[in-house]
Amino acid sequence: MRIIEPHAHMIARVTDDYERMALAGIEAVVEPAFWLGAPRTNAGTFVDYFELMITWETQRAKNYGIEHFTCIAMNPREANNVPLTRDVLPVVERFCRRETVVAIGEIGFDRQTDEEEAAIRAQLKLAKRFDMPVLVHLPHQFKKQGTERTLRVVADEQMNPDRVLLDHNTEETMPLYAGTKYWRGMSIYPVTKLSVERAANIVEQYGVDRLLVNSACDWGPSDPLNVPKLVRELLRRNLSRDLIEQLVFRNPIAFFGQSDRWTFRP
Repeated sequence: MRIIEPHAHMIARVTDDYERMALAGIEAVVEPAFWLGAPRTNAGTFVDYFELMITWETQRAKNYGIEHFTCIAMNPREANNVPLTRDVLPVVERFCRRETVVAIGEIGFDRQTDEEEAAIRAQLKLAKRFDMPVLVHLPHQFKKQGTERTLRVVADEQMNPDRVLLDHNTEETMPLYAGTKYWRGMSIYPVTKLSVERAANIVEQYGVDRLLVNSACDWGPSDPLNVPKLVRELLRRNLSRDLIEQLVFRNPIAFFGQSDRWTFRP
């Protein structure tokens, strides 16, 4: 089974993880910008972080035959530091047209503050100006409320649904997309998001149209092989191989392939 991992924070993983991913059939990975575990204090640290993802992580992945792409953003949690956000947004703009950057992201809500919303809106406008896809982080707490607010903001900014992926969905949020054409993501990260079994249940209920699955692996208790493990579970449930490949391979290409920086060719 051919697989693309559309959301993995590989800066937090050891090199052996790339080897394991390659052996499991993962051919490309998308790494969104995120919070590193402690608050950053100045825009220069973001410059170094973005540069590391674009250069060093791309090379680490290529050493194991994996294509590596990046999303650039001011993340939700640190967006509450308004002076820092003001300094970082021009950095995001500068980096968003770099060679492996295929989307703006992760943006979104954490504590669901007005400061976070201002950062979301600024970066949605940036994505529209540069005609880029957007990866949106849904909050871990009060998720339904946060998803509803996110959908209002995205609609208010008149974003093209084809270019918007809202990630970290659960059983609670999936019904909120009825009548919309946004892309939806599910993270298989058992501690705060979904188990393999719960993700498989959602696939069976909602199908694979405009749906992506990822591991969101980072420095927490996560597993970069959770997408291959979902493939195994869906095969066990007798879902067709064609539908599974659409979910884990063709759908990520359809979404991120809207970027002119997406160079992966199946």
